[in-house]
Amino acid sequence: MKLLQIDDFLKNKVIRNLEINERETHCAYFENALDIDTNHIKSKLVLFDLNEKPSDYILNDLEPYGFFFNKDFLMLKVKKENQSYLYSYDLKTKGLAELISFPFDLKDTFVGTDQIYFAADIQQNDKKMCASCSEKGPYYLEGVGVRGERITGLFKSSMDGKDIKIITSLDMNVDQVDFDADNDRIVFTVFKTAQLKPVESDVYTYDMATGLLTKYTNGQYRVGFVKSMTEDAVIFTGTDMRSRSRNDNQQLYKIDISSGSFKQLGKHIDKSNEICAVITDSSCSTSKPIMKYDNAFYHIRVEHDGDVIYKTTLDGLHEIIKTGLKKIDSYIVHKKGILICGLKDLDLHELYWYHDGMLTALTTNNKWLDDYTLSMGERQTILDDGQEIEGYVFKPTTFEVDGKYPAIMAIHGGPKMIFANVFMHDVQVLCAKGYFVYIVNPIGSDGRGDVFSDIRGRMLCKPYDQLMQFTDAVINRYPQVNENALGVMGGSYGGLMTNYIITQTKRFGAAMSERGISSMVTSFTSSDIGYKFLYEYMGNDATPWEDPDKYVKASPIMYANQVSTPTLFIHGKCDYRCHYTESLNMYAALNYLGVPSKFCLFEGENHGLPGKGKPQSRKKRYQEIVSWFDNHLKEEKSNGLG
Repeated sequence: MKLLQIDDFLKNKVIRNLEINERETHCAYFENALDIDTNHIKSKLVLFDLNEKPSDYILNDLEPYGFFFNKDFLMLKVKKENQSYLYSYDLKTKGLAELISFPFDLKDTFVGTDQIYFAADIQQNDKKMCASCSEKGPYYLEGVGVRGERITGLFKSSMDGKDIKIITSLDMNVDQVDFDADNDRIVFTVFKTAQLKPVESDVYTYDMATGLLTKYTNGQYRVGFVKSMTEDAVIFTGTDMRSRSRNDNQQLYKIDISSGSFKQLGKHIDKSNEICAVITDSSCSTSKPIMKYDNAFYHIRVEHDGDVIYKTTLDGLHEIIKTGLKKIDSYIVHKKGILICGLKDLDLHELYWYHDGMLTALTTNNKWLDDYTLSMGERQTILDDGQEIEGYVFKPTTFEVDGKYPAIMAIHGGPKMIFANVFMHDVQVLCAKGYFVYIVNPIGSDGRGDVFSDIRGRMLCKPYDQLMQFTDAVINRYPQVNENALGVMGGSYGGLMTNYIITQTKRFGAAMSERGISSMVTSFTSSDIGYKFLYEYMGNDATPWEDPDKYVKASPIMYANQVSTPTLFIHGKCDYRCHYTESLNMYAALNYLGVPSKFCLFEGENHGLPGKGKPQSRKKRYQEIVSWFDNHLKEEKSNGLG
């Protein structure tokens, strides 16, 4: 058996955008593969015949950026220069035909009998201009860039593309879109355009037959997703901001189309429907976590230690479906079961068939991992004020009972996310390099309900206490851990916690802070969600101008003179969730104060660098992490370049 090396992440194939046709005979998905030489993520389109079972790569000479089914046709979106082209692929004849082109990127798209409906950005900044200007905030949007005066509108077009009309007005910024062909209806959500993008959005419908535009909500809900169910019913997920807070778990609401009223559907669900809450650097999801089947509403929720699927009837009855997967990235309900792609145990991405409580793999894309020895996480818990705090400990891959090993604590982002016992390449590589790695879900994590995840006003001190207690428990349980060679690492909120930890204790011999925050004051204005995220987590009661002392005292950079831990900082230059200057400033402070430190700024990478970054960036990231810990935690120095 082999030990996992850094370069092995290049073998990982990730499935995304799982879709199925109306007759349920075929599904399609993108299969992501990494090419280190071209520094490119290649997305192959796979067509899977659900009756005959073999998968087939199609259109190898055409690289669509999106697709959707339209009866017996697979509709493809292809970008060529400044035009988006729609192609149709006939499932029966396997013929390919170009239909129409548009002068902008197509988002959600629907092809009707005599009209094409789609969402697209308008009023985009001219990239050739010498300056990017905006009068609206936030200035940047993560994954998008400069917001400028950009909004997303809903359009309709003639079949030849010569007559394009906008359905929405310029004070409506469209977010979620759902096309309902059976009822000639489009259901969508809208953020009202304002100087500062609001937290709340509203639910609208558009009647494709009459052109009637109707608004159903009242600007008081943080709306997540929408789904048109029947002629008289629409469901949306949302948080009532009059009585709840932005990050509280969203509930289901049913709109009665005939009366225009809506009410909560079913009992309160104290589990979140956050996307990608289960942390790993080895998968990425772009599929919507909701769908309709036989008038039942299906949605993913995070329950304790992983993802589950909820089935909710229009009468409000909830059924929980536990598939055996810890992380679900895409799924399709089928008349004979459920198609799912995700992570199971320490396996990488595969397409699965779930039926009668049984989970069966349909693909073997990542069978190569069977040749490697991996470290299985061992559950570890502590009790803090009567509350169980859970995590997992991964032993060194070549663990020996009489050995002595350095150990690294990993802290997840969010903070409303969770670690689960799934495959994480960085964890497994560190284990193969001879480290214990332990991961923790302290208070503030997802999957345990609103009360557990609520750390508003105490987002640093309480989780810190639990992380230190967990560290003590790991040392006590595993005498092989060298408590004089401890490391700590974390990304996003985990980067903030790492920055905070090194100002509070000297027990860690090395740290890696990734895309974290160092100043609550500057992050409030530099992050694309700082004005709402930090306001909430700092207590929902004051801005930096109303209570500057609170924000200053919660900023790790103000205690940089207490740090002695050698610290590596990693950040993407196009990260607008946590701006790279947050790491730059913390690094500069430590550097000024004579603390061994290093700053790695990745050009062109954003907040998704660990799992979605370009291949060369991801390889360099792994190399820097391993090298840093090897150089500071091991007696025998190593360059760590596996």
